[in-house]
Amino acid sequence: MGKARQQEDLNSRVRAHLRSGGFEVGGRLPAERDLAASLGVGRTALRPILEELEREGVLERRPQAGTFLRALPVSTSKGTKVALIAPFGETGQNERETDPLWLHRVVSAFERVAQPAGMELQLLDQSPLAADPCSVKELGREAVNGGAKAVVLLHPLGSRCIIDCALALLHDLGAHPIIASARTYPGMASSVYFDSSWGIYCATRHLIELGHQRIGFAGSSMGHEWVRERLTGFQQALEAAELDFSPQLVWTSDEGERIPTLQDGEKALEKWLLLPEKERPTAVVGANDLIALGFMAAARKHGIEIPGDVSLTGFDNDPGALLAGLSTLERPTEALGEALARVTLERLAQDSGSDMTAITHRLRPDFIERRTVAAPRLINKTRTSTP
Repeated sequence: MGKARQQEDLNSRVRAHLRSGGFEVGGRLPAERDLAASLGVGRTALRPILEELEREGVLERRPQAGTFLRALPVSTSKGTKVALIAPFGETGQNERETDPLWLHRVVSAFERVAQPAGMELQLLDQSPLAADPCSVKELGREAVNGGAKAVVLLHPLGSRCIIDCALALLHDLGAHPIIASARTYPGMASSVYFDSSWGIYCATRHLIELGHQRIGFAGSSMGHEWVRERLTGFQQALEAAELDFSPQLVWTSDEGERIPTLQDGEKALEKWLLLPEKERPTAVVGANDLIALGFMAAARKHGIEIPGDVSLTGFDNDPGALLAGLSTLERPTEALGEALARVTLERLAQDSGSDMTAITHRLRPDFIERRTVAAPRLINKTRTSTP
């Protein structure tokens, strides 16, 4: 047996040992010498494999503390083809839900895990086919015909029905379907995305802890699953703090899936300015950064100070939020790409067919406090145009 083959076999043995050796995620591993002895190999042969697992994010080495297991490793997938479908470039449409630069960051993080594991990644750009409602299905079929064993859909273009059909098609063709989307797709597809409800819950709780009791929610089209999830998180935070939920402090629009705009934030403010002063919100949770920035711009026109008169948060941590000093929730972009790669590897470790196990993984956003939140002003300090 050649040296390369021996090292590959040892790599598989180490991964299997960490998966089935009774090790707990977050726990410390035995010393390198002891781990090598338990596998019956030398430390020189073991060390490069441990370094590879560290690059994948499976292991974490802490100076003077030891090596810790961050995640259970999966089998290597050397030479396995994986396709990733996303609208990477200009789509020719005036509105889109994702920034191409954000997609590139996700894919770069995916590569950091996929390449050491031996995956051959193929990128399929859906942008030139944006006008074709069935393009995601066509690209999925193209990927499988090209030998892809797993196909990842990253914010694909298309209706819910078409994307659902594409995932089912991939499954029927014997490929592992994986998706990253603000929508959920039940079935055999594995899914990785952010816990929107938890994020808004945390932002709302932060405002409550600052002393706010009249908090508004500025949303968009209720046809978006992520808008409904974020509204749910908002309501749960109020309920946990034993604060009443007031429908008049919620602004949403129609039931479609219209892309949010700055005008959503402006209309939310216009609605609340019609309320008596003592019934207006002292803080507002924006369903995303664009809506929050629209609210901020409209508030400035009305002479309303943020955060002096009303505190404000967003969601996404877009560049505009950073420049505006908007307190917001950050989607863990790199963590999404890495989690997608790990879920893909886990799926590849399964046999294709009807007994495949779907994996659902939700990441928790991080709250970033900037200069748009503060404790509410005293009740007896009034401003005629202030919510």
